[in-house]
Amino acid sequence: LRFMENTMASRILIGIVTVFAAFSLFACGITGSGTKAPENTSGDLVVGEILVPAPAFVPALAGSGNEQLLTYWGFFENLLWANSKVPELNRDYSTFTKGIAESWVVAGDGTKVTFTIREGIQFHHDYGELTAHDVAWSLSSAMSEGSVNSRKAGTRQFALSFEATDDRTLVMNVNPENGLLPNWEMTMSNQALGNIHIMPADAVEKLGEEEANITAIGTGPFQVEEWVSDDHITAVPITHYRKTPSVASYKIVLMPEANTRASALKTGQINVARMPLKLVKVTTDAMPGSKSVVVGPPINQVFAMAGNYWAEKDQNGEDVYRQREGFKPDADHPWIGDPDDATQFENANKVRRALRIGIDRQTIVDEIQSGLGKPLYNLTNAFPGDAHWDDVMSAEYDPDTAKALLAEAGYDGCFAFSVHIAPGKEWDVEVGGAVAQYWRDLGCEVEIDSTDYAAARPLLVNRQKDKIWMIQNGTNALPDQVNTGLRPSGGWNFGVEVPNAVQEAQEKALNKDATTYDERVAINKTWGAYVAENNLYAAVSTKPNAIVLGPDVVSYDPYMNSGPEWCAPETIVLK
Repeated sequence: LRFMENTMASRILIGIVTVFAAFSLFACGITGSGTKAPENTSGDLVVGEILVPAPAFVPALAGSGNEQLLTYWGFFENLLWANSKVPELNRDYSTFTKGIAESWVVAGDGTKVTFTIREGIQFHHDYGELTAHDVAWSLSSAMSEGSVNSRKAGTRQFALSFEATDDRTLVMNVNPENGLLPNWEMTMSNQALGNIHIMPADAVEKLGEEEANITAIGTGPFQVEEWVSDDHITAVPITHYRKTPSVASYKIVLMPEANTRASALKTGQINVARMPLKLVKVTTDAMPGSKSVVVGPPINQVFAMAGNYWAEKDQNGEDVYRQREGFKPDADHPWIGDPDDATQFENANKVRRALRIGIDRQTIVDEIQSGLGKPLYNLTNAFPGDAHWDDVMSAEYDPDTAKALLAEAGYDGCFAFSVHIAPGKEWDVEVGGAVAQYWRDLGCEVEIDSTDYAAARPLLVNRQKDKIWMIQNGTNALPDQVNTGLRPSGGWNFGVEVPNAVQEAQEKALNKDATTYDERVAINKTWGAYVAENNLYAAVSTKPNAIVLGPDVVSYDPYMNSGPEWCAPETIVLK
């Protein structure tokens, strides 16, 4: 089926198509020649979500930053699949064998990884059995020149290319420059953000790229029937090799407003919804038999001081110093420092420090997050007492000192600026709004830019970002885990690039064969201290993520993922 933008004409056409599709696909109790409808299903699962993004299914064209939803929502799958239980990510990579790849072997010289692809996995909508050729095409598409895929740059760090040697054998040729990086398996799995999904290799040839990009042909436990961006998605269950759903139908409806989702739960219009922490108790108290569950890790809510592009060379060795379009160390961007002007550089750091210590994190946790979560001060997921914590990371609330620093920097009474807080993402826009208000309390004139993240993401990829902006960063990171969001590589970036020498010193920790755990922790601590001393971010808080289940939900067993997303709808059991 074809998926269209939400217009009146498309709705009429979709309605006609759906009627005929429903008759032809379900009259005989099947959803395609290879995918069968399960027996003994009951109940209609309806989920209220904060976004329904535009369809983008060709991996090279999937660059909204929401690609993981295709897997989390049950429509597509990734190469590796790990079973896990909230609140811990599964880091036993030898168990990532529950999905498309049922096993793999790393060559003795480390130059390639050979995967065995599971037999019998069927694509939706009559597209036949998945083979290694489909997997190789999908991963190659995501890594291709011109691809905007969110995982392109990260995957290229350890993978040079993918090829199928037969229907059941996939070979990943390892990038000789870096080798197999630590945690590469996580990147290829259902637990990752922006993970690369698998679709048929011949879909583009049969349908054309434009049509294939809006036609959902996955292998997940639910087959998409209709996708209307910014409105809804409807799907039907299929008999699945991992977990066959028990519900009879599945629908995701756009409900960006939290109070709307809470009301819809109370009236039985929906069964499940993500809920801001401050509304969880009042919502569940109003519905006897309802409950809340935690999904994903507590995310680290951070503001990036974008525009501070200080790297000398990019990943190809090309000179990029002072050439990034977002590098604007001028009076309109007082937080952007110029390394060639010592006085201006110091003043910009004072501005950044003032903004960091001008935030009352504990009050945000107490008042907006209902006391759940904790204040956050860095990008390395470090807290006092941790091995990778350094006291320089601290940024306790001190508005008087913040105002004094602004005055010393030449901005007595602060200045006017716009801060980007994208809606419909995993961070809490109300937390972002509170931070903006604290900066207003310093005398700043702060305007909130609510541009959709997908629309603004190209600015990060192209190093044009010159606004302070809200993001999650460092979520669930281990003490020896390298943060790669500030390096001058291709693809997505934090909007900040540290000098090459700083990043190169940190990236020594990527080689686990050449470093001990304690050495990697020390490297990470040193890097964390550098970005803290230069105040290249304003971390705010960790935020647990709650899903409220209506009283008609008997059970739900989500797997752990790297984002605060609704996932594993196939595990929902309704009364």
